[in-house]
Amino acid sequence: MLPSSKPFLGTLFATTFVIPLAILVGYFVADPLDSKSLVGFGFLFFFFSLPFLIYLHHTVLILCSTAFINAFFLPGEPQMWMLLAGVSLLISVISRPLHRQSQVYCGNRSLDLSIVFILGVVLFTMKATGGAGFNILGAQVFGGRRYVTMIAVVIGYFALILNPLSLEKAKSLGSIFWVMSCTSILGNLAFALGPSFYFLFYLFPVDFVISQANANNITLSGGVVRLSGLAPLGFGLLFGLLARFGLGGLLDWRKSWRLAVALLAILFILMAGFRSNLILVMLVFMVLFFMEKLHRTVYSLVLVGFLLISSSVLIGFSDKMPLTVQRSLSFLPLKVEAVAKADAEGSLNWRLDMWRVVVADIPRYFWVGKGFSINPTDLYFSKIALRRGFYSPSEAARLAGDYHNGPLSIIIPFGILGVVGFTWFLTSVYWVLRNNYKYGNPELRTLNRFFLAFFLARLVFFVVFFGAATSDFWLFASIAGLNLSMNRGMAKAPQPIQVSAQIPVANVDESPTIPSKSPVLV
Repeated sequence: MLPSSKPFLGTLFATTFVIPLAILVGYFVADPLDSKSLVGFGFLFFFFSLPFLIYLHHTVLILCSTAFINAFFLPGEPQMWMLLAGVSLLISVISRPLHRQSQVYCGNRSLDLSIVFILGVVLFTMKATGGAGFNILGAQVFGGRRYVTMIAVVIGYFALILNPLSLEKAKSLGSIFWVMSCTSILGNLAFALGPSFYFLFYLFPVDFVISQANANNITLSGGVVRLSGLAPLGFGLLFGLLARFGLGGLLDWRKSWRLAVALLAILFILMAGFRSNLILVMLVFMVLFFMEKLHRTVYSLVLVGFLLISSSVLIGFSDKMPLTVQRSLSFLPLKVEAVAKADAEGSLNWRLDMWRVVVADIPRYFWVGKGFSINPTDLYFSKIALRRGFYSPSEAARLAGDYHNGPLSIIIPFGILGVVGFTWFLTSVYWVLRNNYKYGNPELRTLNRFFLAFFLARLVFFVVFFGAATSDFWLFASIAGLNLSMNRGMAKAPQPIQVSAQIPVANVDESPTIPSKSPVLV
């Protein structure tokens, strides 16, 4: 009797795969915080998750679109959605010939062309201003990360529209998409839990922890400690509820937990200490209130009563609230402590000073933009001059291209071509969201309405209050791509149906009536 081949195959598998893998993992574990070990762990994780990604790559991309997670094993630690955008697009293109019957093109021609046009403007500007400037690769300038982000947005958009969602998936992912921004708080929690949890900063960005880490210095200097991670947490909870239930469903007294969670989310947003966040919430509420036509219902009286009660509470206790909340409310005619008022006014003044300087640069960069390249020497000397009192606090932000203004973040880096491209892009996004709201699947009406309402509110916010071309480009492109995937393209207005109606024709000879066929529009 021949011996079984199973023990032989098991030994061969262990010798050629398991043992080398164990040796490699042991090498990485010997120094787990070393950069080579982190890269190795990352690629091993990516390799073993490939089967999972092949099956759920589109869903994972949607979930990570608004999540704050780093691909720590790649140079520069880009956001995870950038990596997943490339993986999802590659898998979609390779597998498309195998699923021609089940896959449909979900894009919109005008929107697609506008994004391709913006990509061309980005590449032209990058070439005209001396290259990308990847400092991690030894370049004398840096700023290439923003170029990578702009290109990744284009890849991510097409990855989203190449995979239509089923109705059930659209209902769930359309709400979870907003909730995933709650991951911002994990960095703050890691810092609060102590050094034993600092390894989490490899996965979650530290941008939200800077103010928390400098709490002692900020307090001694008379500033306000802002927990930045609370704002995306509040937005995730609030927008997830609005996308799922709408503003009317949020105010339904029979589901009181919804309103309780919404008020808690607003409290988180206020505790972050940014005035602009409260303005964005007010804009979203106002647009939804009129889109849902709640002003014609009893909810208008409920809103008036709520505003009267909340105004009374704020007037009486505004100066006794935490400083971060007072700072968020400082633009309203309320009594707040001098520290919160001065901190808010100081932030506004240095922005106004920067805008006066940047506006004067518009003719210089009108035809060919400045790009994203940053000279580190200029940035270093500006910080030295700032410490010695020769520069205003806005000078470093201006040199870094952080203009805190949507239109300026477009025209200065990309010139008039960038303005044309972004105007075309935003107009196309509006028509896609509008048509899907008006003519899309009735079961997705609440979701489509919130997507449109958020876009309108965020567009006003981007133009008037605060914006950045790189981050807002992905925000607008991702909601447009997801909305197209949810609705399987852009819905169109129903066309009049032509039917044949038999109309009797009178005969003067009183002969039998002969039916006459003529098209009638119904």
